[in-house]
Amino acid sequence: MREHERPASRMSHLFVSLVAFIIKLAAAQGFSDGDLKIECVKNQITVKFGEDLVIRCCHHFVDEPSAITFSWMKMETMGVIYNYTMSHSSLEEQEPSYRDRVKVFDNEIPKGNVSLRLRNVTLSDSGIYRLSVATRSQSTETMVAVGVRAVGAQPVIRSYVTDQGFSKLVCESSGWFPEPTVIWENSLGVQLTQYAHTETINGTGGFLHMRSTIGLDHGPISNYTCTMMDRHLNEAVSFVFVVLIAGSPWNIVVGTAGTIVFSVILAVSVYWSW
Repeated sequence: MREHERPASRMSHLFVSLVAFIIKLAAAQGFSDGDLKIECVKNQITVKFGEDLVIRCCHHFVDEPSAITFSWMKMETMGVIYNYTMSHSSLEEQEPSYRDRVKVFDNEIPKGNVSLRLRNVTLSDSGIYRLSVATRSQSTETMVAVGVRAVGAQPVIRSYVTDQGFSKLVCESSGWFPEPTVIWENSLGVQLTQYAHTETINGTGGFLHMRSTIGLDHGPISNYTCTMMDRHLNEAVSFVFVVLIAGSPWNIVVGTAGTIVFSVILAVSVYWSW
């Protein structure tokens, strides 16, 4: 059960998914005019918060390569990310949030490389990016959907006793987006997630704070592991709470905090390097 959900975040994901579908349809039909065409390696990209994003695109135009101009724009705000006009960059209209974070492959532009590199991505960088390419006689464009995900801090578990005398464990972690999968296990590997109550709470800067509570009356008294996982990035962080004394229901459980169980990146998108 989750409380304090973020409707705006859910709508944003739905919007990105819908536009990604439209992009695929458009790509199948062709977004070209005459001989001028744009091809992007991916029309939908996922990137981790704080990493660099490279949107890899190229144009195919045999004649007048020096006459090519192109621009990158973010559809949600219609803000200019990068303008390249007749062999030079024009950044007068660039959105302030992209200043000093954006680069293109200057030496590769004459060969058709119109890729964009965005450094140190933030949650606000999620959205639809439009690439427009033009010559003196032709123009065409394409769009790429970008989703930014954030993996939170290592969770911390604390214990407490309710007013009714029930012993509880609370696992908390901040800095997630979107909400992760939360898993509870005991030392025997038995999953206890079904007995947990998990809340998603709005944090600062668009991040989410996760709080999951479980009672100590399920299964044998033993170590309790709380894992939070981003299944899309295949990255997880865990924490162990070692129960030393299982006192009566009227006494608080005495425990010691363990170390991280695993924090493994199984698969992360690989982008071009300079």
